[in-house]
Amino acid sequence: MTRPQPSQYRHTRTQHTVRPRWVWGGLLLALIGAGTLGLGLALLSWTFSILGAGLLLLGAAASLRGGVLYDAVPTLAVRRELRQVLEGDVHQGIAPGETVPAPAARRDAIATNRSTRALEHSATHPSDVHWAPVAGWVLLLLTTVLTVSQWELVAPTATGRDNSFRDTALSIALGLGGMRIALSPGRHLITTSITGLAGTALILTGLLAEHDHQGLAVVEVASGCLAVLCSLTAAVSPSTRSPQPNQAQTDHPGPRP
Repeated sequence: MTRPQPSQYRHTRTQHTVRPRWVWGGLLLALIGAGTLGLGLALLSWTFSILGAGLLLLGAAASLRGGVLYDAVPTLAVRRELRQVLEGDVHQGIAPGETVPAPAARRDAIATNRSTRALEHSATHPSDVHWAPVAGWVLLLLTTVLTVSQWELVAPTATGRDNSFRDTALSIALGLGGMRIALSPGRHLITTSITGLAGTALILTGLLAEHDHQGLAVVEVASGCLAVLCSLTAAVSPSTRSPQPNQAQTDHPGPRP
């Protein structure tokens, strides 16, 4: 005996007819009945109370008969509802618990499951952490440090002017390279080479060049060492492209209909 596939169950749907005229007419009648019932209670009138209760029940029954429980829409469109009422439209509703059997929804669910498995796999493997973006943002921070340090550590002399021009050029190279490494996926050997050379130049200028303020030399050497370290880290860091999970990591999509 052949067992039906799961997709056959998903495509089996109970038909629920929705009649917008009955739905909205019953709702209007129920509202009138609720107002009449409230008026009867306020006036202590049995006539208005009984009339309002009757209209309320009659309107509720008409809405249920029209399929108000199955008239589910993602968003309320007033023009569409009015057009359906005026044209006497009759369509199939959606019962609670029904699912969408569209192939697009199935493909989206499979892709989401694969992405989730890939993220879980990368979370359990610390060696796959991508340090290149972190190194890029640190290089941008070094650019800021070198720029701000000139406000206090560069004297208004010829030596200070040379130090300022040199540090500004090197900080621009570090900033542009750091932005490239931080925002663009993959290994950037040329960019990391340039930032590494800029960091080396900072170390040499901090040790060998003349300075009016020794604090600037300390900032240059420290920034250069950190720039070289970030360049090496970005050069050996794995690509930031998401790894494709293998077949064993993905859920089997199930038999096709």
